[in-house]
Amino acid sequence: MTVFITALVAGLAVGSVYGLIGISYSIVYSSSGIFNVAQGNLLAVGILVAYYALDEWKIPQVLALLLIVAVVVALSLAEELLAVRPIVARGSGGITWFISTLGFGLVVSTIAENIYGSKAVMAIPSAFGESPIRIGGVAIAPKFVASLGLLMIIGFGLEAFYRRSQIGTVMRAVAEDRDVAALRGIRVVRIGQLAFVMAGVITGLAAFVIAPIVSSDISLGLLYGLKGFIALAVGGFGSMRGAALGGLLLGVGEQMLDTYWSSNYEIVAGMGLILLVLAIRPQGLFNTLRLREV
Repeated sequence: MTVFITALVAGLAVGSVYGLIGISYSIVYSSSGIFNVAQGNLLAVGILVAYYALDEWKIPQVLALLLIVAVVVALSLAEELLAVRPIVARGSGGITWFISTLGFGLVVSTIAENIYGSKAVMAIPSAFGESPIRIGGVAIAPKFVASLGLLMIIGFGLEAFYRRSQIGTVMRAVAEDRDVAALRGIRVVRIGQLAFVMAGVITGLAAFVIAPIVSSDISLGLLYGLKGFIALAVGGFGSMRGAALGGLLLGVGEQMLDTYWSSNYEIVAGMGLILLVLAIRPQGLFNTLRLREV
């Protein structure tokens, strides 16, 4: 039972990060109709900044958090300006935005890898301490609890934001129909920028939380981006709670396979989860997009 609970907690912690990335995807997709392939690369940059801020420069954790979020948000805005806005303005879609955001992500990750160089993977100190939290006979690292807590805070916070704030209502209107929203006087470009800022903030927070878990391995950015996509696909495009739940299911599934079978088959959890959910509900668990008759 102890082994099972340990695997469950670890799965929820890692799955929380998948869920956060999935939520970031969903925010951008809902407001612009574009799937930001570079989201995982931005996470890698956040981990890189965490390494330098906490290991090399040894600045306080709060300042490191602000720096990580600021850098990731700045890159998110740069991506919106350089790789997304021209595509949206021309009305291009499909493979065009995929190549554009993929290219931006590859440039960012290449620069990050060159900055880090050939250094060995280094541990990154956690802001939440190392003393385990004991529940019965199970010792849980505080950084795992922080990861799950962050997902819950952001998930409930976004639900309240979209339902109760005026800006949230405007963003939902843009998500429903971008062209009609523009005709009604909504500045859809600004809304798109806001979506990228929000996604950047969430990705920066995720990087701060996950960095002590994965250490300074910035090569994991693409992998985490892929798993964030799986979380979104399972939960349903456009659904924040779906992305969160999809991430948790994926994380727990991976850890159970690692514990009771082999880590070599970790990808089986993701593919198996997608096939199972899409066979039952092709639109995902909580898809919020609707087909409309005109």
